[in-house]
Amino acid sequence: MPDPIASSCFSPDPACHLDDGPPLACQSAAAASSATTVNASFPPASSTEPASSKAASLLVQRFPRGDQPALAAPAPAPTPSADSAVAGILTVRRDQADLQIGIPHIQAHATLGSVQLTAGVDILNANAHLGSLNSDGSSGENIGAGATLVGGELNIDYGGWSLTLGVSASLGGSISSGEGRDLDVDGVQERCFAMSLGPLTLGECDEL
Repeated sequence: MPDPIASSCFSPDPACHLDDGPPLACQSAAAASSATTVNASFPPASSTEPASSKAASLLVQRFPRGDQPALAAPAPAPTPSADSAVAGILTVRRDQADLQIGIPHIQAHATLGSVQLTAGVDILNANAHLGSLNSDGSSGENIGAGATLVGGELNIDYGGWSLTLGVSASLGGSISSGEGRDLDVDGVQERCFAMSLGPLTLGECDEL
């Protein structure tokens, strides 16, 4: 009776070798073990988060919901510069009110030895003033209003003495008178008077 545990490797066929049968089983076990090892190196698919989800999670941790309004808040409005031109200016002080509309008065200063020169230009402006703080630095009374197309003015100061001359294409008039100025700081007060009528301006200051 033939042996029930017979192997084809005992066949006289020279093509059959003893190593043919077992390697198949070993290779299958090795393949299964390799597949198990590869699969074990990765977490289950259900627990793996996409890269975009991880990035969103990091952003949420970096910037919590409480910070979102600050991130979305608009930038503060720029503060207007003090050097910017203003079409209309109303200046009110304790004893003086001045209104100027249009291009601001332009001034330039120069020195010739002991003589101080101040040149002024007015273009397309209108002004009005009322009070006791005169533009020449004296204290008294002033009142006036006018509109100027173009005009120029020159003021000459020497010690405590001043002379102002001006000409313009303008309408209106003003007058001022005061004292208490000490431009040369010599302890002697100066009295000033100035008047503008139409196109002409004349002013002077002298020591009392």
